Amino acid sequence: MAHLHRPCLGCVTLAVALGSWQPCVADAAVPEAASGTVLGGGNSLLAEGSIALQEGRIAEGIRLTQEGLKEPTDPREAAGGHSNLCAGYALLRDWTKALEQCNIAIELDHTKWQSFNNRAAVHAGLGQYDLALADVRSGLELDPQSSTLHKSLAVVEHNQRVINKRDPSIFRS
Repeated sequence: MAHLHRPCLGCVTLAVALGSWQPCVADAAVPEAASGTVLGGGNSLLAEGSIALQEGRIAEGIRLTQEGLKEPTDPREAAGGHSNLCAGYALLRDWTKALEQCNIAIELDHTKWQSFNNRAAVHAGLGQYDLALADVRSGLELDPQSSTLHKSLAVVEHNQRVINKRDPSIFRS
């Protein structure tokens, strides 16, 4: 089957904390295949913002998404926009803004594993591995088969083990 780049919500993985974020690719025949949810055609600015983020035009993607969120939209579409803002800010390593946007996305729609995965990436970026694990597990409750979440789980667990093995004297001044 042919794969098309489509506007996706919440496509950031925990790799963002390691600097290697990958955009999601949705299968044309199965719109919700792969690691993200396809945006509907309702809000073109949100869709354009998502595409810009996928193409690495982060500042433009954030700007378009913010503009799109100013227009009336349904709560699920707004949640997707906030999840994308979370991903964009995470890519810029602006963890405070990213966390705020993830929290809004989850508040608006707590049924999308992508938003939990994005928030887990933010927590990992902040070194809060227990919170990152909790978010990955929440996402896995929603979609136990998600390969993205399983990869995120492996990254968080690995990073947590590395941090726990470090000599505490390294951190003394």
